[in-house]
Amino acid sequence: MFTRHWLSVAQFQWDSVVQPNNWITLVFCVLLLLLTVIFVTFRRKLFLICRALFSQRHFSLVQREGKVLEDRSSLYLLIFDLLTITTGLVMFCGAYIPNAVAKFPFIANIGIFFGVLLAAYTLKLLGNELYASLYGRAKERVAINQYKFCMMTDLSIIMFPLLVVIQFTQLRFLYYVLAVVIGILIVTWFYRVMKINFTAGRGFHFFLYFCTLEILPWLVALKVMLII
Repeated sequence: MFTRHWLSVAQFQWDSVVQPNNWITLVFCVLLLLLTVIFVTFRRKLFLICRALFSQRHFSLVQREGKVLEDRSSLYLLIFDLLTITTGLVMFCGAYIPNAVAKFPFIANIGIFFGVLLAAYTLKLLGNELYASLYGRAKERVAINQYKFCMMTDLSIIMFPLLVVIQFTQLRFLYYVLAVVIGILIVTWFYRVMKINFTAGRGFHFFLYFCTLEILPWLVALKVMLII
């Protein structure tokens, strides 16, 4: 057994597909840290927000909290939501629309997408304020913003572990699972806010608002990415 033989030790290499990207691993760590702080510090409010989209009773409890979108816990949650959705968009574009993210490194794309999402979120809030002032629906405006915040939080809580699994296993069919989840959350959110506006007698006005400020920007963004 100590004599020379023709067998040679092959050089073992990790498949580049399963090699974790250092930057995305860092982003996942930041998200996990944020989620841990939120869970430990604001556990009760987090549970209420996660259930509010599907339960009128829990949504009423969220409303009793007062200005739920203006306290510190909501700021942490908003950062977590936007960063999680940003990471999901960058990963999806890298997998299916590579030209949209090929010009910049991963961390730069995260910054660009995060800035765009934050700007879009702010503009939609301003658009909602304008809509409320034009049609006198300040009460409905608060409920719409709260429902949207609950939807984003539910989406981010579900999306985060799925993105981790996708990144480290390359199970791309999970994107389709995520698409189904997004569809269910959007339909539920639309039903909730449409019900509020129909009760107030402004269903048609809200439908125009929804198509203009909620659907049209995403269609334009998708068209731009496909052109790039």
